[in-house]
Formats: sequence, structure tokens, C-alpha cells
Amino acid sequence: MIDAIVYSSLSGSCEEYAHRMSAALHVPFFTEQSHICPIGRKVVYIGWLLAGKVVGLNKAKERYNVVGVVSVGMGAPAANAEEVCRKKNGLGADIAVFPLQGRFDLKRLPLPYRLIMKVKIKDIAKRLNAKAAKTTLTPAEQACLTMATVGRGEPA
Repeated sequence: MIDAIVYSSLSGSCEEYAHRMSAALHVPFFTEQSHICPIGRKVVYIGWLLAGKVVGLNKAKERYNVVGVVSVGMGAPAANAEEVCRKKNGLGADIAVFPLQGRFDLKRLPLPYRLIMKVKIKDIAKRLNAKAAKTTLTPAEQACLTMATVGRGEPA
């Protein structure tokens, strides 16, 4: 059993997932920045993705006994998302990994990330529009396309 859920959130999805998981498991949840959760506790860490890395995870691994990771990105989790998350974040087979789609809001990002994502979302929209011309997008892909086109949106 875990002692707590620790999260880092920019657009609110990680916080929402932490709240839901906390209610379901009857354990407290804390922001990674608060340092309220005692050091060494067994936790599930929920964080947003930046170039495949779960932001804040390394600090959480230093401070807590991370037994599970929820990676939250704007795109639909790929078939190999768990494997990629493990590789990019140095996670062993003993740590459970759960990739989820989250909301996106360009305006809520800090300036450096906003500038990067302004370029990135154009590429994402181009790729998904090309796919949509050939086949029907999944609801998660459609949600990602909306996020990339409008600059904000909710997960499918």
C-alpha cells in the first residue's frame, strides 16, 4: 500500500488525477513543491511530460520511495508509452507506470516552455491533420489536435 500521492502540475490535469487517486485509495496527496509529505514514504508520483521526461520525478525519487509513476502528456498515450517512460526516466520494472492524456493550456506554461510549445504544436497539428485526411482520428488524437490547433483543450 502507498502512503501518499505526490504531484507536479501546470495545467491542472496532474492535480485532478492526484485528487481522484487520493479519493479512490484513501491516501493524502501533496504537491511536490510543498515538501509536506515526509521523506522516505511510499508514493505514487504524478507529473507532466516534457520531451518524454516526467517533470519533478528525479527530485521525488531522491526524497521518497516512488513505487508508481503517472506520466501525463497532451497526446494520446502510444502503445509503447510505458516502455518509453521507463527508458527516458530511468525506471525499473519494480515501478508501476501509467501514461495518461491530460489537458493543455499554452497560456499557463512558463515563457520558455510556451515558446518551445508554440513551435511543437504546429508540428503536432500538421501531423494529425495529415493523418485525419487519410483516416478517422481516435477521440484522444482529436483532443490532441484541438489542443494543438487552439492552444488549449481537455483530454478525451
